[in-house]
Amino acid sequence: MFESVRRHQKVFLTILILLIIPSFVVVGAWDLIAPGGGANTVAKVGRQSIQFSQWERAHQQAVRQVQEQFGGRIDPSLIDTNASRVSTLNDLVTEQLLMISARDLRIYISDQQIQKTIASIPAVQREGKFNMEAYQQALRAQGLTPEGFESQVRAELAMEVIPSRLAASALAPRSVARRLAQLSQESRVVRLKRFALADYVSTVQVSEEEAQQFYQANPARFQVPEEVDIQVVAFSKPGTADQVEQFANLVYEQSDTLEPAAKALGLPIHTINGLRREGPTQASPAALAAVVRHPKLLESIFSVDAIANRRNTESVEIAPGVLASARVIRHRPAAPIAFDTVKAQITSQLRAQKASEKALAAAETAAQGAGAKAEGLSAPRLMSRADAQKLATELSPELVSAVFSADIAQLPKPLSIASRDGSAWLAVIETSTVPNADTAAVREVLGREFSRLEQVSVQDTLDRWIALQREKIGVKVYADKVAKSAER
Repeated sequence: MFESVRRHQKVFLTILILLIIPSFVVVGAWDLIAPGGGANTVAKVGRQSIQFSQWERAHQQAVRQVQEQFGGRIDPSLIDTNASRVSTLNDLVTEQLLMISARDLRIYISDQQIQKTIASIPAVQREGKFNMEAYQQALRAQGLTPEGFESQVRAELAMEVIPSRLAASALAPRSVARRLAQLSQESRVVRLKRFALADYVSTVQVSEEEAQQFYQANPARFQVPEEVDIQVVAFSKPGTADQVEQFANLVYEQSDTLEPAAKALGLPIHTINGLRREGPTQASPAALAAVVRHPKLLESIFSVDAIANRRNTESVEIAPGVLASARVIRHRPAAPIAFDTVKAQITSQLRAQKASEKALAAAETAAQGAGAKAEGLSAPRLMSRADAQKLATELSPELVSAVFSADIAQLPKPLSIASRDGSAWLAVIETSTVPNADTAAVREVLGREFSRLEQVSVQDTLDRWIALQREKIGVKVYADKVAKSAER
């Protein structure tokens, strides 16, 4: 959130003028009707309420902005998650805290600042200069008055003052950045021995009884997944509110078929076979797959009513301007796969598991026993932190991570490491070298490390301030209403 607050005014206000649904709107009227958290209040900051509708608008705006950043190529269900909704609510709480604090500190934004900021917005410029006609046209398109919009800009600029001043007070010691730059160029000389999985597979056996026990202990892993065949109608970019209501009414009132809704609005009925709870598995047009993959539509499709009674699902808003309804035409419940069918698969899996355990045991024995004098160690190899990503691809991510995270108070240092591919490693760290601060390699990365440390320091300062303000002003989040919203 703070990155957006600290963003250049021009960027922020361009988004503001084009996508105005301000998430920082001051609310509180609900408390005049139902003091203390009404039915639609999801959080309170001091005496100010955050309404569900405000939260929903802010979240949908955030989802749209992410989609636009990816040119509309990202599935909305991947970003419209419970975690992202909670994050949006936290952002709204923080914005309210900033607004209250700005008011209490009597932060003043001059008319000249307002005018300068608005004039810098590309959307209201012509040939690089502010254009009054373009400005008024943009405001009319959003249903705003100049006074209302300028008030919003004033509030946003006031909110930016506190984070910017806190950021200026954050400290990022150059000595720490210099040490981090040195450590980023550390190199360690290592000798290696790999205990390959394939070398141990032939030494282990798996009995039928062991395979049976594994099969019985993991029934969910050996099932044909539940599947449905469905019909689905997607209504993209509704022209009017009447059409939206008509679509919703038709799929609800004539719930045994999608044909009336499809015929009334000229929509095709698509058929998808083998749909599972996690989404479509068959090749489908990308747009249709995105519709059917939506969590709320999937939940409706696999509801008792849709499966048992073959009723249309409710009209679900997949994305702004996209509605859909589906109907189950065939249901295949999950069913166990016979043991004989998966016996070979289980046996192979258990043999690999046993072989992996033997490989790691051999590496551990070598590390604890001969260590640096173990047979089969490779010639000394120089491994650098700067090349860690390349080394992880060439050797093993687990190996590289273990080598550079190991305590090297005493050298040589033998390590036994389990690798993701089932093999194991013996690594003996022989030496470690950290370059001097004045070397070219360290100087080259010093600026980057300082910037990174500065960002961490700024974020920490802001987080601490926000935590203090939450306690001082008082924040109440209605967890039951937030949890219930996830069931929408």
